[in-house]
Amino acid sequence: MTNEMRTVSRRARLRAQTSQEIEEESFVIIDEGGVHALSIAALARAMAMSAPAVYRYFPSRDALVAHLTTQAYQQLATAMSQAVAGSRRAPRAQVGLLVAAYRDWALRHRRRYGMLFGERPGDAPGDAAARTPLDKAMSLLIDLLVALEGDPAPAEAAGGDRTLDDQLRLWARAQERPDTMPHIARAAILLWTRVHGIVSLELTGVFAGQSIDVQRLIDLEIDNAVQSLGQRRYA
Repeated sequence: MTNEMRTVSRRARLRAQTSQEIEEESFVIIDEGGVHALSIAALARAMAMSAPAVYRYFPSRDALVAHLTTQAYQQLATAMSQAVAGSRRAPRAQVGLLVAAYRDWALRHRRRYGMLFGERPGDAPGDAAARTPLDKAMSLLIDLLVALEGDPAPAEAAGGDRTLDDQLRLWARAQERPDTMPHIARAAILLWTRVHGIVSLELTGVFAGQSIDVQRLIDLEIDNAVQSLGQRRYA
């Protein structure tokens, strides 16, 4: 290896190391004060860098937040995937593990979770075709719901919402599950949105000091999703 190649390699290594430190310090700021507390100036102070030096790594605050949002999505998706990795438990139990991991991550990283589902910064992926690492976890949920149903489902019954069914088919294709029937996709989306709603209320303290068992609420939503599959099959 020539001296020039060694120099380039060293610069690349140092740049990667600094990028990692910027990411870690940014999450410290977010965890302490929320995403609105993150600014290039605040980050530069924490890193003992100048603001122009930070801009050499991220051209804007929005670009930095977009990167951190993707990383946080990956952290959440990884936590969910690891919860069921190698599990030999029944599909219903695995759905419970998947959802429990989702809730646990949200409770441990409250402000990162708020960043994921808050207003999108200008450079964050927000178009319909954009995918996030969390889509991988959604695909896993679809697979578990398919396994719960057992044999392939019959054709969709007449009289349903055909417009919504077409939209659900498009959504399933976006999750790389093109053969998913609309009622499975619908169950997956409804389960996720209801769990998200419960967890979001829990994070705001709505259930604090009350006699409501949040886990039981979530278990009920899982059971409702499973039951809806059976009702759909035998309708």
